[in-house]
Amino acid sequence: MTHGRPESARHAAAPKRIRAADVLRPTFKRFFWHTYDHLGTLMAANVLWLVLSLGVVTAPAATAGLAYLTRRVAAEEDASLTHFWFGFRRDFLPSLKIGAFTLAVAAALWFNIDFYGRLRGGLAFGGTALSTLLGWSAAFLLLMHAHLHPLLAGGERSLGKLLKKSALLVLANPGFSVGITLQALVIAAFCLITGLGLLFILASLHATLMATGHRELLKKYFPDSPASRQADETRTLRDLWRPWDSQKPD
Repeated sequence: MTHGRPESARHAAAPKRIRAADVLRPTFKRFFWHTYDHLGTLMAANVLWLVLSLGVVTAPAATAGLAYLTRRVAAEEDASLTHFWFGFRRDFLPSLKIGAFTLAVAAALWFNIDFYGRLRGGLAFGGTALSTLLGWSAAFLLLMHAHLHPLLAGGERSLGKLLKKSALLVLANPGFSVGITLQALVIAAFCLITGLGLLFILASLHATLMATGHRELLKKYFPDSPASRQADETRTLRDLWRPWDSQKPD
């Protein structure tokens, strides 16, 4: 079990200019096969996350535990429920701060969007402008969550630094941040249609997607990192039907 410095604390080279699609495509492909390889563990972790999320205090730490577990999945390291519990314990307080911050800001945005959106008469234009601005702020907060928990799982503890780095990653990679959030929404819609997916796999799918995307994004900033040396995923859909011919990289 490795406990190194956060990836974000290492010396980074000047990031290469890479299109969002060039990161999103391998992200989704790796995410698909990571899920395939660890389906049983991810389903068990999802049920555990669901049970722990029934408690207000334990819900953020359960999400942190899932983020740490799926970080190991994305890194193609050994991953088990033991790692879920490690992340749960290690990141209990930082995740609680993230949860409290998110809840407070989301509630404030909701209240103010509703309030300014209801203004009429001479105040209508200003109210509409303010509610629109706050709506975009809510969207930006949502995009930040594509990076928050992967950064936390990577070892960053400070709430201020987590928020700053997440915001900077959104600003530096808007296409990627929007793209991976849309992928997460599509996955949520699919799980909603299936019904059981909401209970047994949705949270794990989202955590795996974000962990995989974060690891792919690291290659842009840290070309000499272990993530950059990770072998390409060469399997195709054919391997679903003929797993004995699997092209999984060693």
